[in-house]
Formats: sequence, structure tokens, C-alpha cells
Amino acid sequence: MQPGSTDSFPTPERHFLNHHCTMSNLLCLGQFIIPLYRPTPISLPEFHQPAFLQRGTRRVHVWCSPRLLFGDLDQLGSDYIGPLLGQIGDCSSPISEEGIPTNDPTIMKLRAFVVTKNSQSPQLRGCVFSLSRNEQLIVQAFRNAQISLTPIWNYNPNIFFNIPQTTRPPPINNQIEEQASFRSSQARCLTTLKHHQIQALQFLTNNESLNSNNLDNLWNRRENNWIRETCDPLNLQPPEVDVAPCLGSILADDMGLGKTLTTLMLISMTSHSAREFQQSDISNHPTQCGATLVICPLGTLSNWENEINMHFGPQSIPYIIFHGRDRQHVTREQFDSSLVVLTTYEMIGASGNPLHSNQITIESLQITWYRIVLDEAQ
Repeated sequence: MQPGSTDSFPTPERHFLNHHCTMSNLLCLGQFIIPLYRPTPISLPEFHQPAFLQRGTRRVHVWCSPRLLFGDLDQLGSDYIGPLLGQIGDCSSPISEEGIPTNDPTIMKLRAFVVTKNSQSPQLRGCVFSLSRNEQLIVQAFRNAQISLTPIWNYNPNIFFNIPQTTRPPPINNQIEEQASFRSSQARCLTTLKHHQIQALQFLTNNESLNSNNLDNLWNRRENNWIRETCDPLNLQPPEVDVAPCLGSILADDMGLGKTLTTLMLISMTSHSAREFQQSDISNHPTQCGATLVICPLGTLSNWENEINMHFGPQSIPYIIFHGRDRQHVTREQFDSSLVVLTTYEMIGASGNPLHSNQITIESLQITWYRIVLDEAQ
């Protein structure tokens, strides 16, 4: 870089001795995660390296201290996020007790980090702060850049100078809350779902859709740009098969965020489709079952049963348990009348377990299930 260039390394620290602002009109607008691509690998001194953004002439640069240009935002992100940083050469700065002075050319503050760990693709993660009057402008810019700005579920204002988080509900693609299946299932559910659980439901239903769950759509998603730039698309062409594709997801929310309830809501929402599957003959298989088979460790079997009884009214989600000696007395009619069949990994089959070689297992039933859930699949 040439000295004096607009793309030269700036210093992120700024000091304003005279300003006019109050902390009461500041908001945290949420968090973002942006995948980053580097043509060559780089080692950072920490897994979470503090970072800031600089508006260049063409792209927004991602800097890590000390004096390390990590990479750039893509062109779409640069076009919409760049103007929020100010003039060419300006950079983002973190929120401080000074807030956002009225003479600050930037209209937002960022607390950002570059995250590189576990051989995963690097990410730029951060949270956004702004004056309340600029909230819609910033939210729309992130939306135009196709960067999700989502609430921080465990946000603590005490860490950020008592700045509250916005109460703005973020948009949800396809508006699952407007679907009749969601409204009827929510009426049967005794617990109100949190926003992140509704987002997860949208994610799960999208991935179970024949129109969205295919390799082409996955390949063309913006967050997978780094795959397209580093791999040969011919290597990921789906094989041609005569059977319907298996559709599914990995729900990997952190512990305690209600993955079980989210999954039960999905089962409730798709109960009509499950019954149609059971009554259909699309696979010419005589033992199609509309139940969702939940396979879990023995230690969590009672948890699934408790969650059904805790969050849903009687018979809202009919279920049976296929485990222990009583499993030999479960009838086909019980399978057909259930939406959930709870079992354990020990009950799957006799492979590698000679104790089950002559016993009834899930495998020996030869049932085609509407859906299979693998709990604690790791």
C-alpha cells in the first residue's frame, strides 16, 4: 500500500473531547456473522481476534490488530455496509462510554472479531450499535447486503454501558408464523416459542421442502461463496437416482435453547403431511408409518416423554415408547396412531450386538418412517 492511500492502514481509536449525545437514545441492533474467504490460510494469535472495518475505494476491508489486513467483504456487502462507515478510508470503531457523538461521520459502532478455530472457514462476528433514529437505515442496509442482523439471546446491557437491545422483531423468511399449520400447532402448545426457535422451525421446514432442499440451492447460497471459489462444482453434482431424495437438517443450537421443543413443534406442524404419507403408496412399501422415529440415548428417553407432556396438551402429540421388554407387545395399530415413536440406539438393530440377535428391534420391524430424528447424534 502506498503512503497516503485511502486504503492505507488506519488507526481504529478515536477520541472526541467535545460531543453532544446521551446513552439513552442508543440501541444495540443485534449481531451478525459473515463468512470470510482468504485465498491463502493465515494464523491468528487468538481464536477471537479483535477486528474492525475500513471503507476502501471498492471493497470494505477487514483488519485485525496489529496491522493485519485479513480480507474483504464481498461486493454486495461492501456496497451497502461501506456507506455506513463514513467516507473512503474511514473505519469502524467500538462502542464506548462516549456513545456516538453527533459530529461522528459514522452512524454505527461495531464490536467485531475474526473467528478462526477448529479448521472451519473464518468468520467475522460482531454486534451493531446506533442511535435509535438510524435504526431502520442500518437494518435495511444489512438486509440489502443479505447479512442477517439477529437478536442476541443472552444480551447483557451491563457489559455495553447499559445500552438496551432493540425490540424490533427481525424478519423471518416465508413468515412461518402466518402459516395455518404453525398457528394451529401453537394453539395446542402450552409454551410460547422464543424467536430463535421460530427461526429454527423456518429452517427445518425449508429444508424439508422439495423445492428448497437440493444441492443446487445449497450451492448457490450466498454464505457458501467460499465453497464455490475453492472447489470444482462438478465434484458436487448430485447422483441421478430413481427414488425420492431424503430431506433433512442438522439442528445444532447450544444446550438449553429448546431443540426438543422445536422438534416437537415441527412434528405437530407436519402431522397432516405425516398422515398423508402413511396413507399413500408412493414407494409401494406396505409398512409406511406417519410417525417420527426419535432415536436417543437411554438417559434422554424420559426427557423426550417429559417434554411432550410438559409443552403439549393430552393427546396433542400421541406417542409410544419402543424400549425394554414391553416393546414386544407394541402393535401395528399403536405405531399407526402415534406421531412420535421414542426409542434408543440400543434398539436399532442386532449389528454388532449379539444380545439382540433374536430380539425385536426397530430394524426387524421393516418400517418406512415419515421422519427420523437422531438425538445426540455426535
